[in-house]
Amino acid sequence: MTIFSGLIRRYGIFFILGAALALRVYRTPDFLGFWYDQGRDALVVWNLWHKGKLFLIGPTTGIEGIFLGPFYYYLIAPAYLLGGGNPVFPAVWLAVLNIAGIGVTYYLANTFFSRTTAIISVLFLAFSYRLALSHRWLSNPTPLPLFAALTVLALLKVIHNQPRWWWVLGLCAGLSLQLEAASAIFFLPAILLILIWKHIRPTLFGLALFGLTLAPQVIFDLRHQHLLVQSFQRFLVAEQSFQPRITRFIYERLLFYFHAFSDRFFTNTIIAVIAAGVVLLLALTAGRRLFRVPFISLLIWCLVPLVILLFYHGNHGYIWDYYFTGIYPVMAVIIACILARAWTAGNAPRIIAGLFMAVFLMHNLSRLGIYLTGRGPDWVNYSSELAAVDWVYSDSGGNDFNIDVYVPPVVPYAYDYLFLWQGTVKYSSLPLSSLTSRLYTLYEPDDQHPQFLSAWLRRQAAIGSVLDTRVFNTITVQRRNRM
Repeated sequence: MTIFSGLIRRYGIFFILGAALALRVYRTPDFLGFWYDQGRDALVVWNLWHKGKLFLIGPTTGIEGIFLGPFYYYLIAPAYLLGGGNPVFPAVWLAVLNIAGIGVTYYLANTFFSRTTAIISVLFLAFSYRLALSHRWLSNPTPLPLFAALTVLALLKVIHNQPRWWWVLGLCAGLSLQLEAASAIFFLPAILLILIWKHIRPTLFGLALFGLTLAPQVIFDLRHQHLLVQSFQRFLVAEQSFQPRITRFIYERLLFYFHAFSDRFFTNTIIAVIAAGVVLLLALTAGRRLFRVPFISLLIWCLVPLVILLFYHGNHGYIWDYYFTGIYPVMAVIIACILARAWTAGNAPRIIAGLFMAVFLMHNLSRLGIYLTGRGPDWVNYSSELAAVDWVYSDSGGNDFNIDVYVPPVVPYAYDYLFLWQGTVKYSSLPLSSLTSRLYTLYEPDDQHPQFLSAWLRRQAAIGSVLDTRVFNTITVQRRNRM
């Protein structure tokens, strides 16, 4: 029994990480969303491997004219190469990076707090229903938790007089900015505040490495008549993106904060409200014992973006929960630290902390089990898209054909890539741009603008008569004879 408990204590973290990985890669093709952004990114990587086309900028942001750096493209490019162009490979690769991020968070919490804090943090991050689903997202914000955790780890190392971590701090902060600027931009004021609060040391090396990560965008800006600088100027000055207006807007944003963060722990609002009250009560009872340098540093890391975004009115006032991707791991450590302190504070606090974790695990694991073992999502997913593309090629029987696609974002990058990839590596044939009598029309539902889809279908009816129709989940494919 002693040997068994010792093995659990020593290797339990690897079991948790393994289970977390399984939750993130199980049935990847069935739950992978391969849409506009994913098709666009895949085409960029395809051109890298097949045309040698390098790039200085990465995906576009939600702000017109502002682009991320190219790091994300280079990060997923080896996975696309290894998988022969299969999007499942980069999706699994991003899941592995998130598991590495959970491992870094464990090391951070264990180093600066306690092993109990580290284990609770890992349980939160590994088995959160919302986090597990977000880690399946084939998009540039997905690997951010790893680099955010490395940035926070390096920052804590630096303020604890370990200067060799400066290079990790500068590099990881810069790379985070290339993954999701809307989240990582707040790393910079948080880092500066923490350094100024604790002590000021020479930062030139760290700043130089951070600046180095911006070099591709600087070169792009110089080569394109300062497009990025002008876009930033318009966004910050002309559009008055940040305004100190205290209105109902502040209340609505605070409510959004609560739902965004509580949803990562409990998707039920009533349970989330009760859990928030429990955490606050335990934090108050812990008193000054809780508020040491590492804990205050993590609080600053979380509060800086939340305070700044209270006054953000740019981009039509839209903010999304993935803006906080770099905060969720830190928030998990903060709550874990409070529960770990309660665990050692007496029987009553220990029971409360134990109940909190039991409810968290039951709530999230049950939801994950139902979701992952069901028939699959009823939205457009990679499996159904690939099945539709395969049917077109199989049905064509090697004959020349045209393809016309309707998707709600208008630009069908996902299908452009899938036909290019499958046509190149599997069928040795691509849809023709010149007109042929065999026409395949493929369309997805458009609940927001059904009139656009109706107009598209009327146009297709005038072009050719339907000879065969197949439905793949929510995707409809028709073979037509062009008139």
